[in-house]
Amino acid sequence: MVSTLRPVDRQRVAALLLVRYCRFQHDPKFFPWFEQQREALSRAVQRAEQFVLQDVTDPAVPATAVREVRDRLHEAIEVSDPDGPPFEAEIVDHLVFAAEVFDFIADPGKLGALRHAFERADELAEAMEEMGREDFPCGEWEPVEFGRLETAARQADVRAFADAHHDEVPPDVDEIVGRSRSLADAYAEVVLNCYTDQEAGRA
Repeated sequence: MVSTLRPVDRQRVAALLLVRYCRFQHDPKFFPWFEQQREALSRAVQRAEQFVLQDVTDPAVPATAVREVRDRLHEAIEVSDPDGPPFEAEIVDHLVFAAEVFDFIADPGKLGALRHAFERADELAEAMEEMGREDFPCGEWEPVEFGRLETAARQADVRAFADAHHDEVPPDVDEIVGRSRSLADAYAEVVLNCYTDQEAGRA
């Protein structure tokens, strides 16, 4: 069904992946070693939310905004070490994911790139669910089925944009973004609690 969406709506469906999986920039473990990476992820999420919330009559996501975010992400990847502390490796994984999503946003006709982004989102969701079950301190985590929630959120996003276009009405973008932010908050909680300061090179 995603292939039948307007290009701008496919871009927005992709942008919502970043809202769900890259919105943990407030984690204190980014400081002091990973501030550039934090800023790149923060900017990516900010732009992603703006893309979804902008006037849906806009023909496409602004190319200059996409280019600026992609450049920041690639610069952050270049100064990062995927073999560094575990938290840094996690950051790199998300930077690469964000860059791949923005590669699609830059060219929304490449549906294979969008399918790849969906697969990567599924992998991130499943990995974080497993981490929460295994590593959350004192076993206090109330399990969140990230994989199932990702599938449900993605289907809801596609349906919302498709229905809005069919009915010639604006989609409820506040509800759409809010759904992704809720999943993002649960995801960020696992990142916050399952990585120690030592695993971020702070101890």
